[in-house]
Amino acid sequence: MNASKMTIDINEKPPIWKWIILALQHVFAMFGATILVPILVNGAAGSEVLTIPVALVTSGIGTLIYILCTKGKSPVYLGSSFAFITPLATGAVLAGIGGAMTGAMLVGLIYVIVALIIAIVGKEWLQKILPPIVIGPMIMIIGLGLASSAVSSIGIAAGTEAISIKGVIVALFTFLVTGLVMLKAKGFFKVVPFLIGIASGYILSCILGLVDFSPVLAAAFFSVPDFVIPFVSYTPTFAAALTIAPIALVTIAEHIGDHTALSTIIGKDLIKEPGLNRTLLGDGLATLTAALLGGPPNTTYGENTSVVGMTKVASVWVIGLAAIFAICLGFLGKFTALISTIPSPVLGGVSLLLYGFIAVNGLKVLIENRVDFSKSRNVIIASSMLVLGLGGAALTFGSVTVSGMSLAAVVGVLLNLLLPHEDEEKEETKTEEAKIEKEEEKDENKEEVENTLNILDHPLVEHKLSILRDKKTGTKEFRELVSELGMFLCYEAMRDASLDDVEIETPMTKLIAKRLDEDKYAFLPILRAGTGMLDGLINVIPNAKIGHIGMYRNEETLEPVRYFFKVPKDIKNREVLVLDPMLATGGSGCDAIEQLKKEGVTKIKFLCLIAAPEGVKRMQEEHPDVKIYTAALDEKLNENGYIVPGLGDAGDRIFGTK
Repeated sequence: MNASKMTIDINEKPPIWKWIILALQHVFAMFGATILVPILVNGAAGSEVLTIPVALVTSGIGTLIYILCTKGKSPVYLGSSFAFITPLATGAVLAGIGGAMTGAMLVGLIYVIVALIIAIVGKEWLQKILPPIVIGPMIMIIGLGLASSAVSSIGIAAGTEAISIKGVIVALFTFLVTGLVMLKAKGFFKVVPFLIGIASGYILSCILGLVDFSPVLAAAFFSVPDFVIPFVSYTPTFAAALTIAPIALVTIAEHIGDHTALSTIIGKDLIKEPGLNRTLLGDGLATLTAALLGGPPNTTYGENTSVVGMTKVASVWVIGLAAIFAICLGFLGKFTALISTIPSPVLGGVSLLLYGFIAVNGLKVLIENRVDFSKSRNVIIASSMLVLGLGGAALTFGSVTVSGMSLAAVVGVLLNLLLPHEDEEKEETKTEEAKIEKEEEKDENKEEVENTLNILDHPLVEHKLSILRDKKTGTKEFRELVSELGMFLCYEAMRDASLDDVEIETPMTKLIAKRLDEDKYAFLPILRAGTGMLDGLINVIPNAKIGHIGMYRNEETLEPVRYFFKVPKDIKNREVLVLDPMLATGGSGCDAIEQLKKEGVTKIKFLCLIAAPEGVKRMQEEHPDVKIYTAALDEKLNENGYIVPGLGDAGDRIFGTK
């Protein structure tokens, strides 16, 4: 894991004053989203389904349950999930509060069942039923399906008889403040844009006389939340179960993504320890408990993950205290009554960004996972899901109804499992003319593709590489050899460099000599291992500019995840040498090159110490214009995506971290 060192680790307990301050930061981070869910569900349903006090209390209780299930090894805060806003509202309309809460309980049970299956057979099967082509459109439906609710809250929906100018002003102001905080804020303020937007809009609403304070005056200072208990407040019914339960598929994928991101931040793989089975179990039992008390299903909060990254404090003691604070807030009657007085235009202004933000996240899933929409299979899955999810489709089986985004989720999973991959149909659907054309194109490009791979053929290179591979080679010598081989690779990569004529004077006479314009070049090491090669190249071209791109490998998909990119402003005018000791799957190298091309760079070369055939093939397919320079082409990748025979983890050996 490439993570900054935590100042306070997972099981450390901070000093009391710092403990309280850090816990309050987490409370503020989760607060805006947690109070929005009940408000938005009730608005969409047209009646009270959830209450703010119960949402706060169940958020805190759920987090404590999660901490217990994960044995205090995962600093995650659980709060109300936006994914269930429309399903809960629809469930309440179809079958009342009993239908909504029964569906929410089933979500928790699905989490628990999935956790048990993972504990027994592993987690590989999850990727098969929940690939990006299913998850991306599902998230888009969640956001876009709520669009009409945001417009109605602002008061500008089609058919509105009298538009409130004050309401529109408040909504626009709230929207602009939230957007500006997202764009310009620093530190903790950037983590809570929706909370700041709501507070700002509320203040303006007070000034314009849009707030009714009578509920606050009537409320007691302390009051017990209106918990909704099965067989006491309602009789459970499964009439809306299929409207709500399938959304668990989406939030399970979200759960995995959030824990992967947090693992990177804290430098500990939470998917392995405490393990995905334990984290899902904690999330599931938390959601089940919340539903038994009348609260919404839980989710891991990205806002709180950001707080961990910002403060460098990963203590579960802090998360636990934040959970206790949230429970206490739920019993403050005056406080929760004040929250209930937030005017609709304020919520509309925030929702305009929030719902779009959710939809765009679904689009990001498709883009980041390079889902290919030139393939009909992907078009069929995505288009079917979007039309069913946004078109209001519903199927009723007796007393049970599955509709909207839940129907879309089910259809998406089934289509993904049942539709054949186009590679399997290619020979049947491809015409003879297309075959001939492809063969001709292949012949034309064969020589060019073969010429992109350049392997250093020199006894000194083989000698030094053999020492580099030896597991007995120490950190100091390993680091020096990486730098030295990087210099050799630079010599080879610069074989076609153009030189300028310059007049110089030797001790004997004047002459026209050849000189390299070093300002035309830039080096881009892929963090962190690529920096080990950098000194060798700087020794060759000391005036070259240097950029950096940070990536880590997702151990589930073996694909790169980019977290940092910084290059010279005039990078598009330079020839760029990308540095990475290992070309294994080719994911990191291809991603770095793709990013450079987006910046306008046209001349790119890739330098590595060793390469695997799989990585070379991928780079040649995705970037046939980029020449690869390597000291050795190894045998293969193993099942974990590591090069064999290889030389181990280059980053760990360069920096002595293992």
